[in-house]
Amino acid sequence: LVLPFLGENASSTLSLDEVRRNFVMSLARSHDLVLIEPQDLPQDPKKFIKEDYEYDMEALSKLAASLGIAALIEGKVFDMKARRVGDQVGVIREVKAEVKVKARIRMMAARNGQELFNETREATADSSTMRIGQRAVKDALLASNPELSRAGLHQVFLGMTPALSMALEKLSWQGRVAMISGERVFVNAGRLSGLQVGDILKISEEGDEIFDPQTGRFIGKAPGRMKGTVEVVSYFGKDGSITVIHSGSGFSENDLVELY
Repeated sequence: LVLPFLGENASSTLSLDEVRRNFVMSLARSHDLVLIEPQDLPQDPKKFIKEDYEYDMEALSKLAASLGIAALIEGKVFDMKARRVGDQVGVIREVKAEVKVKARIRMMAARNGQELFNETREATADSSTMRIGQRAVKDALLASNPELSRAGLHQVFLGMTPALSMALEKLSWQGRVAMISGERVFVNAGRLSGLQVGDILKISEEGDEIFDPQTGRFIGKAPGRMKGTVEVVSYFGKDGSITVIHSGSGFSENDLVELY
């Protein structure tokens, strides 16, 4: 799940939405991923923005994990500055504007709240034009060019995609037991999630949340006890799979499902 990008400059909201869409498409092209849209969540993720203008990632991770979402990706713009460079005098002169953007991408595993990726970068986009007989005050409009702002945002976020892609390779797929009927175990992921008939999945109970005894800060979730394995035999619905018990017993709804 790629959360709506955050930017403290309200005027860049539309640009951020467009940049996020391109960022999501870039991830989808480079990975066999099932990308969930924020509107598919039962609650608006923007309601989880704290006073310091950061997402409450701990609360969002718990919500995402309950839906079988593997990871949360957050993008935030810390600073975006524009400046004009050019001759201040002359009838015909070249005026150059540049926008410098500082932004961050974070990714957290929904299951245990572990931070898998955190990188902050800067990027600069520039544009130039020839001005003929216009006053300098009009040149300032070039620095606030929305196209230039979008170019800077694209550069900084798409520039972090290769490093994020490497972190995504380490992210293991996770699902949940949706229902149990005799020897059949229904899982909330199927063909769209990349599961194949014949895949062996392991089922574990929910692990315990671990907190730092000194600070009270959430550290992560410990792995739960493994209950057994199941084999994918067919699919159902939009993205569900039917499995049969391969080994073990005592499976329950909402148990964690992973590739074995």
